[in-house]
Amino acid sequence: MAKEKNGERSTLRRTKGPGSVFRDANSVWHYRMAMPADPVTGKRRIIEAKGKVKSETCARFEAKLAEYERLGRIPSKNSPYLRDWLERWLTDIASRIKPRVFETYRSECHAIAGAIGVVRLERLAPEHVRLMLDTLAPGRSGKTLADYRIRLRQALAAAMREGLIQSNPVDLTEPPRIEPNDTAILAPGQPIDAIKAAEVDDPDGMWRLMFRLTFATGMRQAERFAVAPEQLITRNGIHGIQVDRELQHYNGDDTPPEWLRARQLTPHMWIAPPKSRKSIRFVPIDTTLWLDLKTWATEHRIPDGQPIFTRKGHTLTNPVERRLWIKALQAAGLPYVTIRSARHFYATQLAAGGASEDARKAIMGHTKISVTAGYTHWRPEDLAALAGEARAAIGESAVV
Repeated sequence: MAKEKNGERSTLRRTKGPGSVFRDANSVWHYRMAMPADPVTGKRRIIEAKGKVKSETCARFEAKLAEYERLGRIPSKNSPYLRDWLERWLTDIASRIKPRVFETYRSECHAIAGAIGVVRLERLAPEHVRLMLDTLAPGRSGKTLADYRIRLRQALAAAMREGLIQSNPVDLTEPPRIEPNDTAILAPGQPIDAIKAAEVDDPDGMWRLMFRLTFATGMRQAERFAVAPEQLITRNGIHGIQVDRELQHYNGDDTPPEWLRARQLTPHMWIAPPKSRKSIRFVPIDTTLWLDLKTWATEHRIPDGQPIFTRKGHTLTNPVERRLWIKALQAAGLPYVTIRSARHFYATQLAAGGASEDARKAIMGHTKISVTAGYTHWRPEDLAALAGEARAAIGESAVV
């Protein structure tokens, strides 16, 4: 069968079965077939292959069709293997999550696929989920295993939306037991000893200033490393830092997606939005620290948009900070605590000072108060003082 196209004739031939094969006016062969509408978007889908030779075009089409069936993009007599579905799930979500989060997801999916990836979706059962957890358990914490379970549940929930499975077997299993790791923090009055001790390896005073900022704000490391002059603001007469960015490292040739609105500093370092929308916040600081930060930025001629803390012109890194922090602790004769524990210290002092749950959550940049509670470590002395206030409220007549 022939039809007119732009004044020229093109050949249209239908093969046996679904789809059509035709040659256009430029002698290019097309193999095209309409597929069922996307179950999520409802949009019409078409699979097409092109080639200069009909047999080549058909071969390309069959290969594309097989790939669609492998990944579960179109119906087939067999559902995809879990490993193939995880591959597709990662591909589909890659443009919607931050690059570093995606790397975590990819690592977790790789581990899941290594444990039970050879099982087809339609045959997945709770025992496979339990097998996965048992296989991955050696050497891993309960929190890590729980993350694997969550990731599998998310991937299979997407498979349900696609109509590939009718139920999610993860929902029929119990989550792994998580034993929380206690984070040791310094006692009140000890941070200043570590800050002063940092001068041993800190001739220009940058790390002393950084450690002061750490304990005075509880900011995340990536947020502190990204602090720029324009973030030092005064709001309603209160000096503070507008936390609205973080420093991120992206490996290899990976670049963040456009929607992230990240700004490149070096080949591998980027200024990106913070962890979540709740992380964007105003953190008040004392006037002395605020002025010292301002002075540092001015004396070192740091322009707006550039981190005020650098090491020989290079952005800071976690290993460097950790090494200097450990030296400061040793010089001060203090017990070992991670530099991240300063965030726990700050959250604890907010609570001990009587800050409301909502205020603590806002200053820490958390979405849920339950997360903030995990950063709060009550000392026996603080609890005793609160208990004493509660007993005093009983009244003199209650004393026996």
